[in-house]
Amino acid sequence: MLIIQVCVGSSCFLRGSKKIITEIERLIAEFQLGDKILLKGCFCHEKCTGGVTVTAGEKFFTGVTPQDVEELFKQKILPAIKGDTECL
Repeated sequence: MLIIQVCVGSSCFLRGSKKIITEIERLIAEFQLGDKILLKGCFCHEKCTGGVTVTAGEKFFTGVTPQDVEELFKQKILPAIKGDTECL
């Protein structure tokens, strides 16, 4: 199971982490991956940038905005679920 964590610390919350969580939930449902992905909130990883910090497995994605989520999901998360661990 791939664990995706979205920072919900104050800085990331103000930059849209709630919207990012909602979008990831939508994509998990759309691709029927509820049994393959565990989505969790987390607190600061001290990698604050201009957006939200998201982790997938051991990989950090910083500066994520709500507009970035679908592309990130399709380019990094879906391939990793299918076994291409080099994406992460």
